[in-house]
Amino acid sequence: MGKNRPQMPYTGFRFLNPTLPMKRFLFLLLLSTTAGFAQKKTPPVIDARVIKVDSLLWDLKALSKAPAVEWLSQTGPVRSLLYKSVDYEGKPTQVFAYYSNPDLIRGKPVSKRKFPGVVLIHGGGGKAFKEWVEKWAADGYAAIAMDLAGKGEDGKRLAQSGPDQGEVDKFSKLEKAALRDLWTYQAVSGAILAHSLLLSFPEVDVTRTAVTGISWGGYLTCLVASLDNRFKAAAPVYGCAYYDESDVFKTSILKLSPSGQQKWMRYFDPSVYLPFAKPQFLFVNGNKDRFYNVVPYHKTYSLIPPKQRTMCLIPDMKHGHEAGWEPHEIRYFFESILNDGVPLADVGPVLATDSTLRLSYQSPVTVYTAEFYYSNDTTSVNENRVWSKQKATLDRNARTVTSPVPKEGFQYGFFYLKDHRNVSVSSPFLLKGN
Repeated sequence: MGKNRPQMPYTGFRFLNPTLPMKRFLFLLLLSTTAGFAQKKTPPVIDARVIKVDSLLWDLKALSKAPAVEWLSQTGPVRSLLYKSVDYEGKPTQVFAYYSNPDLIRGKPVSKRKFPGVVLIHGGGGKAFKEWVEKWAADGYAAIAMDLAGKGEDGKRLAQSGPDQGEVDKFSKLEKAALRDLWTYQAVSGAILAHSLLLSFPEVDVTRTAVTGISWGGYLTCLVASLDNRFKAAAPVYGCAYYDESDVFKTSILKLSPSGQQKWMRYFDPSVYLPFAKPQFLFVNGNKDRFYNVVPYHKTYSLIPPKQRTMCLIPDMKHGHEAGWEPHEIRYFFESILNDGVPLADVGPVLATDSTLRLSYQSPVTVYTAEFYYSNDTTSVNENRVWSKQKATLDRNARTVTSPVPKEGFQYGFFYLKDHRNVSVSSPFLLKGN
């Protein structure tokens, strides 16, 4: 510098313009220190080679790139933003989202710590839930939740919005529109881009991310976790595949033309993609869910190898967003995969004789209750099916659970176990003839 030019104190920044006004410099310095979650690294690329379908609708290489971001709020424990998503009907779109992490939620300065990350996918009628992000940030995660209905924080449609989550955009639009203009394509793209954004943040450990979604978000989780093999863990709640067998959604499928039905199932049903999924799965559902009933649900998780899945069938579990993020089994499961936490109990296959049902298990925490739930009701829809239960016998030394076959027999059944953390797991559904 010239002799008469005052020397700036060293700040770690390189001055490309020595005449930069001091006020502007201080503003940029403040921005850099308060927005420590700005994009600073390139996310890993999804390995699309493992997804062996005839024609892959999504451009996974493009979706692996972190999208452009417009931060709406950079203060407070939860930040809000818009990020660029895929084009809809030939026009650019943005998605609204909330983001937080353990530093932000506690009001602490940006640290150099690395956090596991989680993507949160809402269900039908849902939105980007701020409180869901708060929950996971408080639990130690960098968390992002986005609105997949084209709306912003105020509930109004964005200027650059994609489709809403109504019946037409999910189903009947398929008969006339491009597949990329259907809600499922747009929602899956938006969720994968949210993951790519999360992976670009310097505080997120790219080797430790998970996804969970509720209802339609559980359906999306099955798709997203199958397509995006950068995730290490996934917890779909309620949602499953085989939509043409659902008590509810098969009606929408059957309204399509025969070719439309085939097209929807070929491109948008999770059963096409789940066989190629790489994350560890925790399947969470009730036994009486209105939308995701026993038979298609059983077929869905059976697409994932037993060593890659854990079952958590919760008796009489209610259906809803709050009920869907309430089970603490999801957090314990993610901790076991991402943070080397103590795993959930590992339940073996059920061995049946004419009189006895028996399973073995391994658990680092003592199992203290076990029950067998069963039903012979084959005429009611899933939510009205009548179930009974009986206490099962625990042999903690042998680590086995046994139950007599109910005198009246059963058409559907499952074992339900709880350990001393009040963390539950279950066997898969037992279906007569399976």
